[in-house]
Amino acid sequence: MATWLQRLVAWLGRRDAEPAVGVQASLPSPSPSPSPSPAMPTSVQAAAPAVPTHATGAEGELVLQPRFLAWLFGTRLDDPMRDSEQRLLEAFDALIASNESLATLLPRAPAIIPQLMNSLRDERQSTGALAQRVSRDPHLVVEVLRMANTALAQGGAPVTEIAEAIRRVGLGGLHRAILRVVLKPMFAGHGDSLSARCAERLWLHSEAKAEACQQEAQARGRDPFEGYLAGLMHNVGWTAALRALDRLEPRAPAPMSLAFAAAVQARSDTLFARLAASWQLTDGLTALAAELQLHGLAQVRSALGQALRSADERATLVVLGAASSAAR
Repeated sequence: MATWLQRLVAWLGRRDAEPAVGVQASLPSPSPSPSPSPAMPTSVQAAAPAVPTHATGAEGELVLQPRFLAWLFGTRLDDPMRDSEQRLLEAFDALIASNESLATLLPRAPAIIPQLMNSLRDERQSTGALAQRVSRDPHLVVEVLRMANTALAQGGAPVTEIAEAIRRVGLGGLHRAILRVVLKPMFAGHGDSLSARCAERLWLHSEAKAEACQQEAQARGRDPFEGYLAGLMHNVGWTAALRALDRLEPRAPAPMSLAFAAAVQARSDTLFARLAASWQLTDGLTALAAELQLHGLAQVRSALGQALRSADERATLVVLGAASSAAR
């Protein structure tokens, strides 16, 4: 897995910082930025679009967590933790303590995408040449067209030709499209498993977090693409945690206690940190992984870590707001 991810980041390292399209219009904007962290080198591209400010702070995070967990699992959560859940948690910890077991919790991304990325490394190619190569992967075609038409939501004729779509989104948009197409299969579950039932909601949260983390990273003087990558990948820890539970307990605890769900959430951050450390994606993400393993997301001090923590909260506000609107 490390090979294709390293190739992904190596290629996407030649990036633009065109504004991302998609969910960002509904995102609260970046929190006020602290001084950049000296531990991570600054690499700033073009400015991201501004959106209204909304931050709730530590007290708000405590209020949001129960709502987010109930939304993610699609059920009401009660307290306290049961003896059966405690035993399941102990088995969970034993499972994820093994690096060999951890490596089996996530699938490999489709091989065609890394091959496609290698073929796109020459940025001097014409839009027509890019369109011809992108058109070989139907999932990427759908994603690029979706992005182009999202950008036209306020007016204009729908884009139906891939060449025009690439012109609309730019190379930066194409980079992000490839990244989403590569990573989304990692979130999928199978059958009626817990990971399958949570997959779509988890991906929605990941997309919102990626957009927010790109903005938050840039507001702190960090590389916006690295922020986007951290935001999109952070919930991979959740996916690994849910798959571990699937392996141990074919049917999730019902009803599930809030204490148990919160314990799994804490372990999802640890799983993300361990996976990110092993992948060696970028220097910033590797440093963040080490920080998360030591302190957890709530106590991070690096600029990228603070960007991810703020983005996680902003993304939670977005998905909970959308769920509330849909329920009316």
